[in-house]
Amino acid sequence: MENAFDPIEKAPTHHPPSELLIDYAAGSASEAEALMIAIHLDACLSCRRAADAALAIGGALLDDIAPAFLPPSLFQRTLRAIDAAAEPSAPQLKQPVPAFTANWPAPLRAHLAEKPTGSWRRLPAGFRALRIPVKDESARLWIMKAPGGRGPLLHSHAADEWTVVLEGGFTDETGTYAAGDFAYMAPGDSHRMVAEPGEGCVCLLLTREHPRYLTWLGKLLAPLLRL
Repeated sequence: MENAFDPIEKAPTHHPPSELLIDYAAGSASEAEALMIAIHLDACLSCRRAADAALAIGGALLDDIAPAFLPPSLFQRTLRAIDAAAEPSAPQLKQPVPAFTANWPAPLRAHLAEKPTGSWRRLPAGFRALRIPVKDESARLWIMKAPGGRGPLLHSHAADEWTVVLEGGFTDETGTYAAGDFAYMAPGDSHRMVAEPGEGCVCLLLTREHPRYLTWLGKLLAPLLRL
């Protein structure tokens, strides 16, 4: 079966802003953010290289920092903390990964194996959504399935929104997105996404605030579309 995330044959053309890659490389991204970036990196060789370069630059900066003098007791306290953290815990049983995830990138499949999900939520016009559990509840992570030729109505964003395409693709005012592509919408941005005809689109979506629909139909259906 063809791999939708082949970084050579189908290199992504839309990428995360550089500051997001830097946060990821520095380890300062949240769990949800790190998962989104890791999924894109799974498909994108150029962004993997950029993240590696950011990590190397950070290491070089640390090498230039003058050493600090620490109290002698700090070493023993650190060893005790390590010993406490190393105490054995109950083994975590991995969940079976659903068959429909077969072509999804490895970072997402690994996440789904560690954290069970609920059931698919049915939305108007044939859309379906699956909540992906993460530690930070303020960042809502969803798998969205959109039928071919359809998409969310015109809306704007009160907070940033991240999207990674898993299957199929979509088009909006900023371009056409295919598997592996990363779409970033900043606060105040607006767009109208339409899934590709035929197979439609499956995306992983990170939201922090509900979208603001800009048409009368969108405002009417908003209570049914909230994620």
